[in-house]
Amino acid sequence: MSAFFNIVCVVAGTGTLGLPYSLAKGGWIGVGILILSMIMSIYTGILIIKCIYYNGHTRLASYQEIGQHAFGRIGLIAVWFFHTSIVLGAPIMYFILSGTEIRGLTEAHVNIPEKAWIWICCGVVSIPFVLMKSLKEVSLLSIFGVIATAVLVGVTMVESGLDYKNHKDTIQYDAVILRNLPIAVATISVCFGGNVVYMHVEESMRYPRSWNKVLVWAMIACCLMYAMVAVPGYLTYGPSSQSPILGSLPEGTSRKVATIMIVAHVLLAAPVLMTSFALEVERVFDVSVEKRGVFKERLYRTFTRLIIMGAVGGIACLVPFFDSFLSLLGALGNCMLIYVLPIFFYWRLIGWRQMPWYELLWCAIILIIGLLGCVIGSIDAIKALHHDFTYGRPAPAQ
Repeated sequence: MSAFFNIVCVVAGTGTLGLPYSLAKGGWIGVGILILSMIMSIYTGILIIKCIYYNGHTRLASYQEIGQHAFGRIGLIAVWFFHTSIVLGAPIMYFILSGTEIRGLTEAHVNIPEKAWIWICCGVVSIPFVLMKSLKEVSLLSIFGVIATAVLVGVTMVESGLDYKNHKDTIQYDAVILRNLPIAVATISVCFGGNVVYMHVEESMRYPRSWNKVLVWAMIACCLMYAMVAVPGYLTYGPSSQSPILGSLPEGTSRKVATIMIVAHVLLAAPVLMTSFALEVERVFDVSVEKRGVFKERLYRTFTRLIIMGAVGGIACLVPFFDSFLSLLGALGNCMLIYVLPIFFYWRLIGWRQMPWYELLWCAIILIIGLLGCVIGSIDAIKALHHDFTYGRPAPAQ
């Protein structure tokens, strides 16, 4: 069960509140794209775990090692770059989001600036991040993260449903908007990005042979939560759906509750991603009880993780337009890590000749969608970066 909650906690928060906007861009066909993306992510998630056991004798320890065994130093560097941009970039964005939202909720009562709230959030998250060694221990936080996401989904679904009567006579829907279909595919397809932690989640499982079953049920749970937000949101607000959808909901207590749940979710998901990165660093520097002894292992691990947290908090507060930079890295990294690299690594390590023709065709479809997401997402992110550096503020939503 801990593996299930770890996966759902990381994956479900990546796109929940933006999906009604994605449907507004592409039409109802987006629901089909959502289901297709879930199936593709399940398939590639199974492939990448097969890769870590490819030689039948030893288990590869990380995504980076898979890249190294498949394509040598180039594969190692490519995976390290994309992997690091996600497992550190996402928590940085989580802290920025948390600081912004908490500032908005409390500014009428206390005069604490946004950057101070970011550091407070970093301090809170650093407690479990330092004290909990592996993802198996962090899974307790994941359970609460999933609960927070479920409450957020429930509030959003109910509020948009109640607001439907105020919009039903003025809203028009589209089955498919062809000119925006590539953008819809690119944005929806990255909603199932959990590959960056799969290796460590599988490693923490009591019964690793149950990986396929756990992954399938976790992805189905995420897809259901996505649909419970996307369908009522688009049904109520149609083409005017905002990203996040909270911007379309009426002001009130429910909206504040939803905002609190967002903050709770991202602060509970951050340790899962950061622990995944910390485990990689500790493996490189042999920070283990076997190598260092109990006392030194705890000392080195605490020191390493505090440095990581300090770097994350510093970037969140100091780097200008980091969200736009991360959008560019995310467009490249998520699509490559979720869809493209697992297939290439599997073909390289295990082979493609034994695959039936229909499975090869399926792999080709996944590669096309993954590369489409890379290209379109990168173009949009580059446009946003250009706008930021030209005008000094984020580009308005289109």
